[in-house]
Amino acid sequence: MAHLHDLLKTFLTLGCDDEAVCYGACRVYVHLLEEKRMHAVQYHYDEQLRLIYLTAKREPEAPVELIVPILATEELNLAQLKRYRDVIKLPSGEKPVDIVLAICDSSSTVLLYRASPGLKDIAKKLPSKGKLLRMRANVDCQNNDQ
Repeated sequence: MAHLHDLLKTFLTLGCDDEAVCYGACRVYVHLLEEKRMHAVQYHYDEQLRLIYLTAKREPEAPVELIVPILATEELNLAQLKRYRDVIKLPSGEKPVDIVLAICDSSSTVLLYRASPGLKDIAKKLPSKGKLLRMRANVDCQNNDQ
């Protein structure tokens, strides 16, 4: 495994000018190789999206997965995920179905979260726990009345 500093320099030469983003992507790359023991881990840079992303396989014969490093301090919305899915092509030329978000925080923790195409944005505020309990109690009362 290359020294982390050398690997970071390589990531900086891909075209990304944000050192924090490069460092996060570098940490995810090492995490996938050393901790998750994934196969065929490769890094890529998309100029249109201004995004460093990774591709990897869980097993040697498994399909390639798209992994997008995201800093925990960054905002991300569903429109961005859809755009990543529409623009990025896997090494096979296919569009990714799922996107694995690799969320990095300042403590060096990497959280992997799989985002599927059916993920929906919540248009309004979720009800409080109390309101959910009252709604459930009303439904239970109505079922008992029948």
